[in-house]
Amino acid sequence: MIPEPEICERARQSRDPRFDGRFFIAVLTTGIYCRPVCPARTPAQENVRYYPTAAAAQDAGYRPCMRCRPERAAALPAWTVSSATVIRALDLINAGCLNTGSIADLAAALGIGTRQLNRLFQDELSASPKSIARMQRLQLARQLIDETDLPFSEVALASGYGSLRRFNDEVKRVFGRPPGVLRRLPRVVRAGTDIVLRLPLRQPYDANWVLGFLARRSLAAIEGVQGRRYYRRIGRCGGTNTEVSAELGDRYAVVTIPASEARHAGRHLARIRRMFDLDADSATIDAHLAEHCVLNVERGGIRVPGAWDGFELAVRAVLGQQVSVARARNLANTMIERFGDGTFPSPEQLASADVAALGMPGSRGEAISLLARRVLDGTLDLQPGMDVGGLREQLCAIPGIGPWTAEYVAMRAGRDPDAFPDSDWVVCRYLEATPAQARDLAAAWRPWRAYALMYLWLASTRAAAA
Repeated sequence: MIPEPEICERARQSRDPRFDGRFFIAVLTTGIYCRPVCPARTPAQENVRYYPTAAAAQDAGYRPCMRCRPERAAALPAWTVSSATVIRALDLINAGCLNTGSIADLAAALGIGTRQLNRLFQDELSASPKSIARMQRLQLARQLIDETDLPFSEVALASGYGSLRRFNDEVKRVFGRPPGVLRRLPRVVRAGTDIVLRLPLRQPYDANWVLGFLARRSLAAIEGVQGRRYYRRIGRCGGTNTEVSAELGDRYAVVTIPASEARHAGRHLARIRRMFDLDADSATIDAHLAEHCVLNVERGGIRVPGAWDGFELAVRAVLGQQVSVARARNLANTMIERFGDGTFPSPEQLASADVAALGMPGSRGEAISLLARRVLDGTLDLQPGMDVGGLREQLCAIPGIGPWTAEYVAMRAGRDPDAFPDSDWVVCRYLEATPAQARDLAAAWRPWRAYALMYLWLASTRAAAA
């Protein structure tokens, strides 16, 4: 998964930001590892080694550079990992499964053995699942040390450490300084009681498309878009709504999390990364799609907006079957008022509800109730790390749910970059093709058909506005 040595060398010499997070540079003479964009003096070629992940460099005995701060690198693009099992495992690790569980628990969730899981990680990432999880805890811990004034006990909990002592020991071992000394270094802390953190935006990034997409589908009771800021209400605290928000700048997404949600900061950051598709590598994707003249990718940086919650997205996808985006949005808002008491209804609330009474065909309402029951009994998994291949089959097995819905859920909740609803009305109209013909045309866009779909939807939006 590491680029060819010649490419790594050119990227290192030019400090090419497109390769930030794609690989890490270990320097034999200093014992440190850096990002390709490190501003320090460039070492001689014979003194460097390349690693696919920060965890791999750390396992090899190198310590992170204090200038380029490898923990601040953009996340690894998912397409660089060829194993679907490893991608699922990374989603589960991002969700914190190894903070409280074991490698055996992770392997069991994936349906494979522990030895096979470790072998797949070594083949793909040159590091074990435990090392990847440890590095993620350290990355979040360092960010909370640098960008907040949270007490270290809360930093330890938020980062996934079971104890303050374990947190102190690991930070000192990796960074060579205890947390208190790191906090005394120059840093940027924003005023206020909320936790404010930055996530890097890998360029190019079309924030207008992502925010416009989310704004057209936002639900008045729980989310919204104001300018370049998206907010999501996450419940009530002391009688008032609390919310997580993300404001998209030129280089960073600035995420604001209530202090009351400090221990869930990692989970909220992972959700924001999925919502805004922050880990995608648009330069590579757009270069591939630009080879096909039917798609206009001059704008560049189009991303596939994800989902805050998989069950919510699946229900809304069913609501949106054969109706407009505006109609689906109205139905979802009515559903919140009728069944959700100000929040999106849970599987328990919808399992026995008369959903069709909202104003839709009875079969569609029953499909939503059956979907909720499948989630409740554990036969349908819509959480991070879901088996996207099996998800399609399970969704289509529910009466009233068809291939379009299954592909839409796989694309936004399952984060499948190659999902493609070939029967989509906009796709067929724009391509002047039947679903089968659209599927044949889209074969050349693989493995990024979901991004091609976004360009098709963008073209349709422009044509409607013209």
